Amino acid sequence: MRLRDGSYRKLTPGAALEAATLEWLGEQGIPTPEVLEVGSGWLVTREVRGRTAADPWPADERGRVVDALADMTCRLHTLPAKDCPFDRTLRVTVPLAHAAKVDLGDLDEERQNWSAEQLLVALDAQVPGMRAREVPVVTHGDWCLPNVVLDPLSIEVVGLIDTGRSGLADRYQDLALMTRSLLSTRLNPQYGPVYAERFLKRYGHDPADDDKLAFYRLLDEFF
Repeated sequence: MRLRDGSYRKLTPGAALEAATLEWLGEQGIPTPEVLEVGSGWLVTREVRGRTAADPWPADERGRVVDALADMTCRLHTLPAKDCPFDRTLRVTVPLAHAAKVDLGDLDEERQNWSAEQLLVALDAQVPGMRAREVPVVTHGDWCLPNVVLDPLSIEVVGLIDTGRSGLADRYQDLALMTRSLLSTRLNPQYGPVYAERFLKRYGHDPADDDKLAFYRLLDEFF
């Protein structure tokens, strides 16, 4: 909710955690909105002027937007993991997934009509292998087009928002969700497969890890 002074008020049960992640990322040099106030279930942040990556962009600028997203992803993932106080590794997120109440009406297209039990069976079958290959880095956690604000002139990232799930996780937590966002013809028809591939190539994705993209999209169904 935009307030009269231009700041934004967000209602969320995780307000204190989100405020803490915003402040920590800002201290690491990552552009985030300034936290002005925090209360029980709400926080107020200063406005970040710009346009989100999900907003309409001219066709000749979309490639530069995707490149800026990939570069910011690299920047996040190269922050010192040992200094990050927030844990979103599988040790934490898998138990949270088991306790979650899944919105079965908001599943990815390939899992439409799945039950919560089917989701858990599919998740648990893959967790041991994924845990053995997990390499924690600093991640945004909900890395998708609406959560990145860019300067419309320079096309540089000027703000990361909705950071309540930020913390240590495998890099594919972010790669999976951003490419899903770029591939969504319903939510982001201006992009598509060419831009998702461009993002992965610029980031330095190893095709041998394609199964991690699918796993972390499945894990996201629970959050």
